[in-house]
Amino acid sequence: MDKLQECLANNMKHYRKLQNLSQEKLAEKAGASTNYIALIENGKNFPSLPMLRQIANALSIDSLDLFDKKSLIYPNMEQLKSNVIESITNAVNIAFTKVE
Repeated sequence: MDKLQECLANNMKHYRKLQNLSQEKLAEKAGASTNYIALIENGKNFPSLPMLRQIANALSIDSLDLFDKKSLIYPNMEQLKSNVIESITNAVNIAFTKVE
């Protein structure tokens, strides 16, 4: 998968999950098949310009948001946040255990 496909895949997943949409629901809203949406999100297919617009409209975003490069730097921001919170929680628990 090249960087452009990776960027698109990461952003589609991000915006889809942000709106609590399944691939099936996004496909329905975009006028595509569930399999096609899955192929795009897995970087195995690249949509046409009209389909990109339909996907963006279904996600209520600008088409350009599908190509925001930040997703390449932090592809799984939610996992990163979860890891940071877990690390902080563990550090606080250890600190308070030693104080007692």
